[in-house]
Amino acid sequence: MKLIKLLAIAACAFALVTLSSTAEEKKAEKKKGKIVAGSCCDKAKKAGNDCTHPCCVEAAKDGKVCGKCNKAEAKKEEAK
Repeated sequence: MKLIKLLAIAACAFALVTLSSTAEEKKAEKKKGKIVAGSCCDKAKKAGNDCTHPCCVEAAKDGKVCGKCNKAEAKKEEAK
């Protein structure tokens, strides 16, 4: 009986950990927009931080990527 309880608790713990990690991945996928390579957001992400530009912080609050910073970088790459 103790073995069954132990297995049930282990299964519940495993399910909890799995669900929380998949929820975090989905949250990251939901973020609207794409971070362009070489942008301030990309550099901050590579350093393991969030971008501190006011426009990027405001966009992150809305669950988006700053269009101003990332669009400007995209235009620069297209011009090359």
